[in-house]
This record gives sequence, C-alpha cells and structure tokens, in this order.
Amino acid sequence: MLTVQKTINVSGVSSVDVEGKATPFVYFNAQIQADGKRSVNYAIQNEELYKDNKETFKADRADFEDAVESLSV
Repeated sequence: MLTVQKTINVSGVSSVDVEGKATPFVYFNAQIQADGKRSVNYAIQNEELYKDNKETFKADRADFEDAVESLSV
C-alpha cells in the first residue's frame, strides 16, 4: 500500500562579508510535514567564521526558525 505525504522543504544561508564578498558559513534546512510538524537543522561550513560570528549565527537561526514557523501555520 502506498502512502503519499506532502512535505515543504525550506533552506537558508548565514553569511558575512569577507574582503567585500558575502561568504556563507552556516546552512539551514527545515522540513515541514503536512500536519505542521517540523524539523530544523543547520550545518556549519566554516568553523572559523562561525566562531567569529556567533551573534550573527544566533540572530539568523532565530530568523530562520521564525520563517519556518510562519510557513507551518
């Protein structure tokens, strides 16, 4: 028996300016199931930039989670 489920995928990137160029250091991903349940994950791609920009990361993570929550309502 086949069960089909609708899922929404959301992604985001946290980046900072390095020598005049936006440089990504964390990638965000989320899945929202049809019943509204959600899973949010992040992957640190540049540990040095992450350590130097934790406040930016925290703000971006909160913004990403807010965006995901608004989509799951």
